[in-house]
Amino acid sequence: MIKKCLFVVLFVGLAPVLAQQELKRANAYFERAFYSDAIALYEQVLATNRSNAVLRKLAECYYRTYDMHSAARWYKTVTSRYASYGDASDYFKLSESLKAIGKYDEAEKVLLAYYGNTGDSLAVAQLEQNSRYLENVSAIGERFKIGNLALNTTYSEFGAVAVDSTLVYNASRKRKKSAPKLYRWNNEPYLDIYTHPIDKIERGDSISQRIPGLVNTKMHEGTFAITKDRKTLYFTRNNFVAGKKKKDANKVINLKIYRAQWSGTEWSNIVALPFNGDGFSTEHPALNGDETQLYFASDRPGGYGSFDLYVVDIRPDGLFGQPKNLGATINTAKKEQFPYVDADNRLFFASNGHPGFGLLDIFVSDHDSGNFLKPDNLGLPVNSGYDDFSITFQSRQKGFFASNRPGGKGGDDIYTFVETKPLRIEDCGQSIAGTLTDKTTSAPIPDGIVRLLDHKGHILDEVVTDEKARYHFTIACASRFTVHGSKEGYQENRIDIIGTKERKKTFDGSLQLTSLEEPEEQQKREDRTDGEDTIVEERKEREYITDGEDAIVKEKDRTVIKTKQIHFDYNLWYLRRESRERLETVVRILGKNPGMTIEIGTHTDIRGNKTYNRELSQKRADSVKEYLVSKGIQAERVIAKGYGESRPIVKCRTESDCSEEDHEWNRRCEFVIVN
Repeated sequence: MIKKCLFVVLFVGLAPVLAQQELKRANAYFERAFYSDAIALYEQVLATNRSNAVLRKLAECYYRTYDMHSAARWYKTVTSRYASYGDASDYFKLSESLKAIGKYDEAEKVLLAYYGNTGDSLAVAQLEQNSRYLENVSAIGERFKIGNLALNTTYSEFGAVAVDSTLVYNASRKRKKSAPKLYRWNNEPYLDIYTHPIDKIERGDSISQRIPGLVNTKMHEGTFAITKDRKTLYFTRNNFVAGKKKKDANKVINLKIYRAQWSGTEWSNIVALPFNGDGFSTEHPALNGDETQLYFASDRPGGYGSFDLYVVDIRPDGLFGQPKNLGATINTAKKEQFPYVDADNRLFFASNGHPGFGLLDIFVSDHDSGNFLKPDNLGLPVNSGYDDFSITFQSRQKGFFASNRPGGKGGDDIYTFVETKPLRIEDCGQSIAGTLTDKTTSAPIPDGIVRLLDHKGHILDEVVTDEKARYHFTIACASRFTVHGSKEGYQENRIDIIGTKERKKTFDGSLQLTSLEEPEEQQKREDRTDGEDTIVEERKEREYITDGEDAIVKEKDRTVIKTKQIHFDYNLWYLRRESRERLETVVRILGKNPGMTIEIGTHTDIRGNKTYNRELSQKRADSVKEYLVSKGIQAERVIAKGYGESRPIVKCRTESDCSEEDHEWNRRCEFVIVN
């Protein structure tokens, strides 16, 4: 019993020590980019240590090894539990992880919330602009027909280039007799360069061969470019000197670009290019059409962010000029890699800094007057929520690219593509079209005025109906608009249009106008029943008296100045043109009676909350008073009072209980003589 107790005490005492040792090992693996090995250790450490540092590194390991469900899970934990310690990179990687697993709305909300909380209004605006841009790209639909190559395996294949009748590509080392040495970032074999007859791709990778000569080593050999005469090969390799790998100060083996010459039977005479460096990576060479320039990616000092794209001149004597950064149009604070220049001098590259569907997307930039233009996302389905990269072309519309998207054979896979639709990125557009007609006779009303207003009441456009009373507006998608129709001698009318995201949709905005020349029938009582309640309201009869003192009418317990109807458009307070004309009656009477004081009472319908409606009606009253004062009426003789929705002519329990005409009757202006 005593021995057992001692064992328990010793075990409990050793547990923190063991946990600390596991954490130390995990951190060492992490620093050396052994992410696959580090994951298991961090998962064990979580039992006793769920600090911000541990959770962030575990999330990073999953992100680097493309387990995006796990990455999203742990980045959510980091950003929610340790929000004050999180930085922009945590939220960016959480957003990218969510995109990869198809949660695009949540991914956008994550960054909107972060930038909103940090007060970065420019980033919020840019994110919203990017979202609209990607909607426009998505609206094109699937631009390509793609297919997974038969030579793909459960490991990585990418960087395919058609060289004459041969497909040259990068792949994890294919050793059959012994277990290959593993790259401990993802525990896959190191990369080599392989060749495969294009006409025998369907036979799988069993007939793929390593390129002959001294290019492939025990380290990584990656993407490459080959000259048209097939005598010079530029390729990417780990920093490898005299058969030994060389690390930088942080114990990282960076990448360099090398050049090899074809001897007639094999690749040899391999040298590192002079613009490489031991303290940074230089990778992914690509030649322009006349082979006078070499494009590449590098994280060298002085760039815009992680990896940038550069170009260097190749002189006639074979020497190189100074590398030039392609600038802020192409490069971002994130990654730009895998450049490729096609026969039309268009630059293709992979980036996670431009608006994309998740992780690396492929972009294209046209060349004009010595400069590359703003790049565009290449579209679906070449781009996905995962890494899409290393595109090359066999012809103008077909070629190869690589992706590690779900549904492949494993790791990075090579895909074929054929372009089936042009890249035409257009803003979402819709239309409003209709006619103006007489409500009583249904006759067309040509030469009527139709205005388009935004949701704040600002006039965006104004047109005159044609001889058939037709009109047309072009509008943006998913927005709210109001269409107003008017013509002298008619009561104005309006219609609200709420746009959708359906592109090229046309909304019917036809309007009927009621003639003011015809006698208006007395409005009858309307019974509206809701359960056991019956609401009966009587609409007042309106008399249009515009002549001198005859416009002063005794109405129950008050005396009013009667004019033709002065109504206000929904959500607006500006005076209509005919309203200004009708106010001349008030101006004339006040001019004849200098001792008279009036109250302008303005009213709204019930749409909107009470506080807003009271404020809106006050603006309407002030607008009328301002007009009267502009006509010479002393301001102290005019009282402006906004009653909001408190004094309706037609009572409406809900918005839908009343017709548009009912609501318009309630949006009125009255002139009561108070002295």
